[in-house]
Amino acid sequence: MDASDGGRERRKEQSMSAVGAASVSYFESARRHFTDAGTLLSSSRLANAGQLFGIAAECGIKAILVASKVPVDHEGSIGRMQGQKGKGFKAHWPQLGQTLIDLAGAIPDSRTATTYLSTLSNLAHFSDWLIDHRYWRDAALPLTSVAHWQVAAAEVMAALDQAKEDGIL
Repeated sequence: MDASDGGRERRKEQSMSAVGAASVSYFESARRHFTDAGTLLSSSRLANAGQLFGIAAECGIKAILVASKVPVDHEGSIGRMQGQKGKGFKAHWPQLGQTLIDLAGAIPDSRTATTYLSTLSNLAHFSDWLIDHRYWRDAALPLTSVAHWQVAAAEVMAALDQAKEDGIL
C-alpha cells in the first residue's frame, strides 16, 4: 500500500467513525432530496430529478417506519427485523413497496405505520423506478414516469408533514 492508499484508508475510517444513529435523519434527508428533485425538475433535469423523487420517498417511508419502532442498527440504518430474511426495509423501490405489503403485520407499532402509510395511494408509481437508473444512459431511462414519481413522492412528503404535526416525528 502506498502513501495515497493509507491516506484514503484513514479518511474512510474517520468518516465512518463519525457515522452513527445520531447522524441519520430519514425525515431531513427525505425533505432535502424532495426539494432538490424539484429544483432539478424545474431546470429540465428529469433523469436526476426522478432519481431523487424515488430516494426522497424511500427516506420518507423509512422515517415513518422508524417512528413506528422498526429497529435501526448502530449506524442508524433501517434493515431487517428479528427473524426476517432478505434485505427487509433496507430495500429500494420497487422491492420496498412489496416489503411494506409483506411485512406490514411485523411492524412493532403497526397503528402508527398504518395511520400514515395508508394515506399513500400512489406508491405503485415506483414500480418502474430503479436505484440502478443512476448508471443508465439518458435514452434508456423511463423519463415519462418522472411526473408519476413526483406525485407519489409528494404524497409521502404530505404524510411526513402530518406525522410531524401530530408529534410522531
